[in-house]
Amino acid sequence: MIFHTIKFCDFYGFEYLMEKKNAGVPVLKIETDTTPSSSGQMKTRLEAFREELYPMEEHADMVTDENVYTAGIDSGSASTDAVIMNGSRKILGRAIIPTGSGAAGTARKALSLALQDAGLQESDLAAIVTTGYGRETTGVTGQSVTEITCHARGAHYLDPDARTVIDIGGQDSKVICIDEKGSVLNFIMNDKCAAGTGRFLEMQARALGLDMETMSKKGLEWQNDLTITSMCTVFAESEVVGLVAQNTPTADIIHGLNKAVAAKTASLAARLDCQPVYLMTGGVARNQGVVQCLQEKLNSPLHTSPDSQLCGSIGAALIALEQLGSQN
Repeated sequence: MIFHTIKFCDFYGFEYLMEKKNAGVPVLKIETDTTPSSSGQMKTRLEAFREELYPMEEHADMVTDENVYTAGIDSGSASTDAVIMNGSRKILGRAIIPTGSGAAGTARKALSLALQDAGLQESDLAAIVTTGYGRETTGVTGQSVTEITCHARGAHYLDPDARTVIDIGGQDSKVICIDEKGSVLNFIMNDKCAAGTGRFLEMQARALGLDMETMSKKGLEWQNDLTITSMCTVFAESEVVGLVAQNTPTADIIHGLNKAVAAKTASLAARLDCQPVYLMTGGVARNQGVVQCLQEKLNSPLHTSPDSQLCGSIGAALIALEQLGSQN
């Protein structure tokens, strides 16, 4: 059952709860503002729901040959990531580059760099799976799978104990509940607003005249617990400019921004009955200030991995191996 409601409208709230309780079938709730710009995220939600209903099963005859190679490409709004993996599940090559203005050209470049890192040619690849925001426009031959399913698979690879995946990307944020096999049990995405995403932090870093790496480190040096009152990217930027004019220490401002992102993300997680272990993926996982603030909001440790940003492409490469196994 797909239950579609108008965003911010509670009129159908009780009806939804009743239908969900009595339906006897999986239910997906989608809230939109009915504008054409909602179509992208709606499509991702619907495809991820279908992938939940018809999961890609693990096969007894899974590919284990270390001379079989697959690639996973995650075409995100901020960065495009690629991973080369062999049949023994070893990552041989990696690449992370800014997406820029063209998903197709960037995906091809990321794949080329990852192959170069692995010392392989594209002709050596047995399968390619693409995922992410631009998964269907990469121009690379292969199956497309939603980032929801790929992040679940990738998170299980990075930490088999993970049961909740928190992905803060450049354009949106996602919380995904997974089982002991890395299959999706439930998920939720933020709306199309940039609040609480990597884009939000990027815009505030620009207002402070900092790059993202410097912002991440400096945010750990805070002394005064400051609160940013607005989560709107535009209004928050005005608030940051005002605080700078008042000679507020930069580290305190960054801490306030980190808290705001953590609060937004924790509110998403609270809407699902997810359990520890929590694993954070996406580029924002490198920001220790956000990680620390989110741990406090969740009241639970939040794990990260050196390959957190590659989680989607790792999951895509794993799914490519599963597909090869299903063909045997």
